[in-house]
Amino acid sequence: MSKKAQNRFFSFFDKTPNPEPKDQEENFFYEQIAAMVGAGSWRIDFVNKKSFIDKQMRSILEAPDTYKPSLKHALHFFDMDYHDDVIKSFNDLSNGTPVFDKVIKMMTYTNKSFWAHAISRPALDAKGKVIGLKGVVVNVDKEKERELMLEKAIETVEANNSRLFTFADYVSHNIKSHVNNLELTSQLVDVTKLPQDQKELFNNYKEIAESLNGTVARLNEVVSIQSRASEPLKKVNLEEAFERIKSKLRPLIEKEEAYLYSDFSEIPVIEYNPEFLNNILYTLIKNGILNKNGSRKPEIKAYCLENKKKLSLIVEDNGKGYDLGPNKDQLFHMTRSSDNTNNSESVGLFIVKNEVEALGGKIEVTSKPGYGTKFTITL
Repeated sequence: MSKKAQNRFFSFFDKTPNPEPKDQEENFFYEQIAAMVGAGSWRIDFVNKKSFIDKQMRSILEAPDTYKPSLKHALHFFDMDYHDDVIKSFNDLSNGTPVFDKVIKMMTYTNKSFWAHAISRPALDAKGKVIGLKGVVVNVDKEKERELMLEKAIETVEANNSRLFTFADYVSHNIKSHVNNLELTSQLVDVTKLPQDQKELFNNYKEIAESLNGTVARLNEVVSIQSRASEPLKKVNLEEAFERIKSKLRPLIEKEEAYLYSDFSEIPVIEYNPEFLNNILYTLIKNGILNKNGSRKPEIKAYCLENKKKLSLIVEDNGKGYDLGPNKDQLFHMTRSSDNTNNSESVGLFIVKNEVEALGGKIEVTSKPGYGTKFTITL
């Protein structure tokens, strides 16, 4: 920054005169509005080489009433990292740049830093010549700090997710290696030649290998949800998605004589992750069929509603229902086990919940033994 530029900037802060009555009248409404929104106002008069800051501005800067801006203190009110930017903006505005509108870090009279939203404009005469500058400053320290905290939280979450993916990949790789060894060993052993007690042991051995293989698959599925959640959303026709799931589940539907119907007339199309939606519908519909209530034929209904500008996808069944008790979320835990659910069902619901929440949604369940289950997904 040149000495000449600094001198030009500071030369307008040599005096802080009391505003004349005419000035008070002309700026009454401007200052009142600024006070209402907590904004401090200031003006610089290039012609008369005068400057003015109002009471609200003094309050924001925590400057005493006796304080007069001077060459010594002008840049004192700006964080050092912003000095060059302030000088450049001052000169740009003096040369006719329409507006300065930024959030910058400022300093109070007592050297306390704070974030401020500063807006400045050139003042023009009748011929369009720049004859001064005017502007407002609002203390946005709390808002900016919350923003910075949120950014830091997001960075922490992203870092944790990255570590989680790395860890899961490591675990998956190592488990998969052991599974491959187990499967290879099982292929090399002739079970028919083993004594009965060793056959039973070996069968247990194979079951462990298959279970580990399933664990690896589920681990990969859960971990990949977060990475796939960042994919662009697409317009999805709900009826078409529903029909695709019906087609995929056709053998099971026919076997259980299930009746599936839908009503997406109110909300026919949504923006969503197509892969997630397919899995959500598939899991909830399949579970509804498998959880039939005795000899009663399964009935599944899917529909979408809008309430208070929020969309809800609903899947209902007339199955045996769940005894949820006080902890409804337990139904979505991957490790949950009860008389009403099997392991694959628990894992499926766990994945559905993660997919819904990864896109900022929420899934809720209402159920009663013998009366069926209703899943409501807020999109």
